[in-house]
Amino acid sequence: MNTLSETLDNGQFNLVYNMLSLGLAAMLFTSIFLFFARERVLPRYRMAVMVSATVTAIAAYHYFRMFDNFNHAFAGAENNPDAYNVGYRYVDWLLTVPLLLVELVAVLALAKAAQSSILNRLVPAATAMIVLGYPGDAKLDIWGIAPSVWGLLSTIPFLYILYVLFIELGKSLVRQSPAVQKKVKLVRLLLIATWGVYPITFILAMNSTGFDANEFVAREVGYTIADVLAKCLFGLVIFSIARLKSAEDDAEFAKSEFKDA
Repeated sequence: MNTLSETLDNGQFNLVYNMLSLGLAAMLFTSIFLFFARERVLPRYRMAVMVSATVTAIAAYHYFRMFDNFNHAFAGAENNPDAYNVGYRYVDWLLTVPLLLVELVAVLALAKAAQSSILNRLVPAATAMIVLGYPGDAKLDIWGIAPSVWGLLSTIPFLYILYVLFIELGKSLVRQSPAVQKKVKLVRLLLIATWGVYPITFILAMNSTGFDANEFVAREVGYTIADVLAKCLFGLVIFSIARLKSAEDDAEFAKSEFKDA
């Protein structure tokens, strides 16, 4: 029998508190690093690096809001789970998930037509995935549609994104060097692995009819770890791809930047 808890104990509170703090620090300082490191790649790849920095900057702001909201909802003698706003994460994802896909495509410096074709499919699909997922995660009663149905609907654009990333984008990788291909395959797998946390967490929470402290803690910790990997680590790998492609394009750049390698 699943027993619902209306409060967080000290250990649960501290775990979520520390994870949100970790998320905020990781996003903030990754943004600072990427902003100042943009000069370490050729101009044609700087847009990808700056988009990466923008993603983590947006996330840093929302982690600040979530951190403050969490304290408001759970700090002190009285817990008020209803005051915790899950919408902050979805607003963040609505902005950052399409941008994650933009930076992946931008760093490859594809022909303009190919780049536009891929982004015109990825960005709307990513937006639809987030918009359709929010009512289910927030357990909102919209048009009488069950939360599980919203979750199912959000998987449709998710599967389409996988198709574009692995099939359509894969066709463009044949023109990249083996080293770049290896890194791009890594970031695609990183996206799939981290995005996979969200539907798993969603499914585990579907049977909850009230506030479950254990489910809440697992969700917030899981989401934060996935966010750090999908935004910070992803952005740093994009930066490394930009450095690698800059070295491949310009022998003088390679000589000056990798002279000790």
